[in-house]
Amino acid sequence: MWKIIVLLFFGCDLSLANEHQTQLQELKKEFPYGLLTDDFGILNKQDLRTNTCIARPTPFSEENEFSPYPHWQCFEVKNSKMICERGKYDLHEKTLMSMLVVSGTRDGALHEFISRRPIPLRSCQLYQRDWRKFTKNEKYICVSGAEPSKEIKEKKTMWIWIFGRYKTRKGCDSYFNGECEGKRTCNG
Repeated sequence: MWKIIVLLFFGCDLSLANEHQTQLQELKKEFPYGLLTDDFGILNKQDLRTNTCIARPTPFSEENEFSPYPHWQCFEVKNSKMICERGKYDLHEKTLMSMLVVSGTRDGALHEFISRRPIPLRSCQLYQRDWRKFTKNEKYICVSGAEPSKEIKEKKTMWIWIFGRYKTRKGCDSYFNGECEGKRTCNG
């Protein structure tokens, strides 16, 4: 009986792996520049299509770093975090400000995805609350970022990106309203 259960479990596992590889190949075929890593079954065509509405698709290149086209890449949740880098009090906003920073380490390189501008600290803390909800008990997280720049600090590679959105199997959160729901439409 145990042998049958093990064989069934192993067969289901192989079937899911094959299904994921087929889906990943379809995503990379339709959006060849949109995904820099395996997506671990998290992303769908709409996630990558939204990025094509933001900017003209371009390949990622370490030599030609600046690109307004957002690229997706995925990290293990245990190697990622979201922080609110506390800033100064804003007299106009009448609140403490912060920069939202999502960071992930992969292949020995640190990738930091930073909000476009300071946001109220309370707003950043709400992003953190959602981050905890979406990453709890998840193994992988995918993050979309644009305009990469590369730095070498103490012989370690660090990439700085402009944060767009992140997604796990539980859900998505974005800097701009509607990007997770695919509500952003392409011009033209």
